[in-house]
Amino acid sequence: MAHPVLDMYDYHVWANGVIIDHMKELPQDLYHKDTQSGFSSVAKVLAHIYAADCTWLDILSGKSMTEALASEHQLREQTETKSIGEMENMCSDLSERYKHF
Repeated sequence: MAHPVLDMYDYHVWANGVIIDHMKELPQDLYHKDTQSGFSSVAKVLAHIYAADCTWLDILSGKSMTEALASEHQLREQTETKSIGEMENMCSDLSERYKHF
């Protein structure tokens, strides 16, 4: 029997994949295009999700919350400029890091 936390994580990975797959079907410029919502682009939404996931993995791996959060903002800014394909690869790699954890 699977653990509920693992089921929730698998759902999280699946949902992120659905977003990425959908964005890959749309014109490339839409990914970074400014929008009128809580985040100013889809790229910033995925960058936020990715950075938050990295931060939580750091905390779960033993870093203090202060230490993990210190690099989160910079990581988010770096990932906002990535293409959807690059984000797909980064999310896949992060998922593997979580599985190894």
